[in-house]
Amino acid sequence: MARALLRVHARTTLAGRPPHLSDLRVLLVADVLLRTAGLGGRQAMVGLGLPDDPAPGEVKALTRDAERLNVHPPAAQAHSRDVPAALGGPIHVEVSVPGAADATDGDAPRPAPVEVGPVDPGGTLDLPPDPLALRLALLGHTPAEPVRLTPEGLAEAAGTLTHWRRRVADWAGEPSRPAHAETVRAARAGFAEGLDTATALDLLHRLDRADEVPAGARFETFVHLDRVLALELARDIGR
Repeated sequence: MARALLRVHARTTLAGRPPHLSDLRVLLVADVLLRTAGLGGRQAMVGLGLPDDPAPGEVKALTRDAERLNVHPPAAQAHSRDVPAALGGPIHVEVSVPGAADATDGDAPRPAPVEVGPVDPGGTLDLPPDPLALRLALLGHTPAEPVRLTPEGLAEAAGTLTHWRRRVADWAGEPSRPAHAETVRAARAGFAEGLDTATALDLLHRLDRADEVPAGARFETFVHLDRVLALELARDIGR
């Protein structure tokens, strides 16, 4: 029997200056939810919820930057009140910054809330040359945790990406082995219980240093978890 479609409302505020990092994080968390559902064999759709009278340029900038972070394009975008109709049914999960969600009227069912902590850019901050460094920096925190981004932190994230991609490319040439079951089990439990990508990243750091684990197993584990993390960890294979 097919599992019911999961409808997700990513509610944005478009408050503050571009690139609207808190809204970008809302879309990123919704993307993790979509990818986690897919990993478990369930289809999901994300609707981008907009405030009243958004500036077209702001919406375009937000969706452009989200795409650069490997966020799946929303299946629909509409005023937040119209997202259920745009997605063709009731919302099951709503992702928003604290205080952004409207109260539910009457006896209407309340979607399961996922509150996303705000992002402080720590001064002037542009997307790095590899935007996935920003994705990695944001994924290093649990969804409800506030994030303060700094140029130094983004540079560290970029270095981690370069290192992991080199390692995955090296491991790809070694004999194949099954993925490291303990790491996969713990990471997927975190995804399912709280969209906890921070634990998954910590597990990958540990596995990277676990020289007793065959290279082929580490390769399969990194590639498997990247289905949710979407950091393009296999990008350098063959280069």
